[in-house]
Amino acid sequence: MQINLITGISGSGKSVALRAFEDAGYDCVDNLPVTLLENLITTLEIEKSERVAVAIDARRGQSIAELPQILENLRRSHDVRVVFLNADTNTLIQRFSETRRRHPLSGKTQESQAATLIEAIDTERNLLEPLRTQAHSIDTSNLPAHALRSWIQDLLKDKPQGLTVIFESFGFKKGLPSEADLV
Repeated sequence: MQINLITGISGSGKSVALRAFEDAGYDCVDNLPVTLLENLITTLEIEKSERVAVAIDARRGQSIAELPQILENLRRSHDVRVVFLNADTNTLIQRFSETRRRHPLSGKTQESQAATLIEAIDTERNLLEPLRTQAHSIDTSNLPAHALRSWIQDLLKDKPQGLTVIFESFGFKKGLPSEADLV
């Protein structure tokens, strides 16, 4: 079974990415609690599911710390790929303002939850940092939704891996291209 785990900072495009997986024929689950991931995979194995995409975020706080160990266990018997979506803080603030949605960790009364949007974003970054280091990471700060969908579609193509060189013209006035590895 091929398992794709989509995670990242809230507002970075996890739902857009998950819809791209769904359009490609994957069984998709959004906002799955970490503690249910292994049970879900077991159930999908029984149902003979071949391709799965699961979106997990940090809204349940400290349970996200268990995820690296769960992924290690799943990698023993499955093809597991982790996609981590990130964006800079200003972009996330703008996106939350445009959609008028609350950050999952903001405004809570629990001690571990943040009071403001910026605090919530910082808390979420800290909680997800161990996952970012073992994932395909993409910065969606300057990436429109259709470009993210295209990136996911390219990721899903079964093609031999090789070196890809893309020459792109840009102006420093508008900043560096966000997808550039080398300038």
